[in-house]
Amino acid sequence: MGFLTAVLFLVLMNCSLLKSKPAIVNYRTVLKKYSQMTCVDSDLHLRCGTGVISVISATFGRRSTDTCGPARPQNFMLTTRCSKDTPPVDKWCNGLSDCVVSKDRLASDPCIHAFKYYITTYTCIPAETSVTCEGEQSILKCVGHAKIQIIAANYGRTDGTTCPTKRRRPNTNCSSPNSLDIVSNRCEGRKRCTISASNDVFSDPCVNTRKYLWIVYYCV
Repeated sequence: MGFLTAVLFLVLMNCSLLKSKPAIVNYRTVLKKYSQMTCVDSDLHLRCGTGVISVISATFGRRSTDTCGPARPQNFMLTTRCSKDTPPVDKWCNGLSDCVVSKDRLASDPCIHAFKYYITTYTCIPAETSVTCEGEQSILKCVGHAKIQIIAANYGRTDGTTCPTKRRRPNTNCSSPNSLDIVSNRCEGRKRCTISASNDVFSDPCVNTRKYLWIVYYCV
């Protein structure tokens, strides 16, 4: 009888702990996942109807004799033990609602004489976008008990219309490589965060070009 009483006590205690433990939501585990297959001679195209892209994994190679097979020479279909991670995909596409990556920018060849393809797995996260012109303060905030999670960030310039400049042809291929790390370190896990869009924080990735700080984040 004493043994059964002890077991019952442990069960009730565990149930109490489970009820009191706060739920931690990881959007990438609860949202629908999409898998995009792209043959090596095509551009990679990811799209979210609602929300923004968050890449989970991206590989390049050949694991099947059938995929991307029709109208290809048979000897190019035989290799099936060929794969390579393609990490740049998340840097190019995270935080965007629509992303096209040219086949010329994708991974180097992991297996010669095999017709390869890309498998990209991603999800679409409901997110907030903050754009702050150079010299101003970016303010990120979440309501209630939610905290900031950074998806993507860039200090620089990637288009000619955001934060207009007097230059006729501004540099639109401008990115500070440490943008994501800096913003994440300062803001991740906080309810509210202020960060300056300035060279003092991010250094100057493109001299004589007016820059802006672009941040995509969600509250969890």
